[in-house]
Amino acid sequence: MNIRDFEIFKTIAECGSFSRASEKLFIAQPSLSKTIQKLEKKLGVILFDRSNRIFRLTDEGQLVYEKAVTVLQQMNELQIELEDTDKHVRGYLKIGLPQVIGTFFFSKVAKVFTGKYPDVTLEIVEEGGLHVEKLVEKGEVDAAFVVIPAQSHALEEQLIFEAPFVACLPNNHALKDEQQLSLEQLKEDDWILFDSSFALSQVILESCQKEHFVPKIAYSTTQWDLLMTLVRDELGVAIIPSPLTEMYQEEICVKPISSQYIAWKIGIVVKKDRYKTRALKAFLKNVTDIYAISSEVKS
Repeated sequence: MNIRDFEIFKTIAECGSFSRASEKLFIAQPSLSKTIQKLEKKLGVILFDRSNRIFRLTDEGQLVYEKAVTVLQQMNELQIELEDTDKHVRGYLKIGLPQVIGTFFFSKVAKVFTGKYPDVTLEIVEEGGLHVEKLVEKGEVDAAFVVIPAQSHALEEQLIFEAPFVACLPNNHALKDEQQLSLEQLKEDDWILFDSSFALSQVILESCQKEHFVPKIAYSTTQWDLLMTLVRDELGVAIIPSPLTEMYQEEICVKPISSQYIAWKIGIVVKKDRYKTRALKAFLKNVTDIYAISSEVKS
């Protein structure tokens, strides 16, 4: 039994078939089958249920899979620690980045960081906020920008930016002349929301719940600029963070929300108790320094 056996077993389990795992690993199916047979013999258990058309882990296989994930992550962290022994900051970081947050935050961070640390490579992983949280939790991403508080208790978070949500209406909306609005005043309207994979969507639904209604969702999207265009073209109303409206001030009607304060809190998260390389420590400090300076300038 060796680490490679665990890597192969984990890949097969996650792919859900030997054929897909074969394509991913570039290893012939017969070789994969032999590896699993040897592993089963060494462990004295059956890892996969092959009794019908459904390919799945046995109870023992599920236990081995969970342990394999832990062992492989620990080995990866050990390798990183061994490579991180000198004082020169270099390395490779995966940064989780939801599209909306990335549009407004990442370029500033990347420009400053790569200027200071040219030997650190940054890879961007673009997914919805809830998904990138899971990737950080599983150790597949080093850090991520997300809406906080994070859903996972396994993450350590640092607030870097906060702004209010505002109501966005078409310019000819019946409430266009109101100075400010409650969410309840919009409960009969069609609503345009971010996709459910976005933490923003959950924030909006919970805010509506506080005012005792469920919004009528006409459209949902992963693209903030499309959302603004749909509002502009009179297809619904939206509740979004105020920074997202700056480019559309003349095309839509933007109103403060009077009934409650809804905060867009952006933070950076890492997995609790995970070893932080010099590169990751430098990146986290870079982020907090940039937004500490931004806050001082605004105040």
